[in-house]
Amino acid sequence: MAAIRGHRLIMAAGFALLVFVSGCGTPDRITLLPDPDGKVGTVVVRSAKETKVIDQAYASVDVSQSGSIEETPGSASDVKARYGGLLAAQPPRPTTFTINFVFDSATELAPGSAATVEKLKATLASWPAPHLTVVGHTDSVGSDEYNDALSLQRAKSVAAFLIKSGIPARQIETAGRGRRERLVHTPDGVPNQRNRRVVITIQ
Repeated sequence: MAAIRGHRLIMAAGFALLVFVSGCGTPDRITLLPDPDGKVGTVVVRSAKETKVIDQAYASVDVSQSGSIEETPGSASDVKARYGGLLAAQPPRPTTFTINFVFDSATELAPGSAATVEKLKATLASWPAPHLTVVGHTDSVGSDEYNDALSLQRAKSVAAFLIKSGIPARQIETAGRGRRERLVHTPDGVPNQRNRRVVITIQ
């Protein structure tokens, strides 16, 4: 959520409840924005007098000092014209990349992962001061102890690549989850390439 001079721009893919206490002469304006995928949630705006629900993209409500709430329609062009600079100044939304590994390896990438690495590098090149969370995973072959160690080795292998690419080590967190969070739920002892992965979240 971004705010400027009593105006709040709310990006809600779920449900949000906002409680306002009027304390100035100008009304508070709340505008509902869709998320990057175009989904629109619901915002409940409540004052001492009224409650209104907005669930349309770019719709706004004004909350007056007396507590009355007035709804006004809006459009993407209206919001861009008024608040384009503010929206452009927001940090990028977190994004995730998944790199897969061959069986029993912490360094050899599975076919197709090289393209993901290139996309990751391109994203990092334009991301201001990124913080990365790197989490390794395994499939269900092997013991818990072995898979815990292997998943952490995979995460550290990716972290080393990121550091070599110019990301300071202090901006990278690593963890290994072993086989606890399988992407594809298989019985124990069944190999699956999609589960042998490292998930990198940039924020």
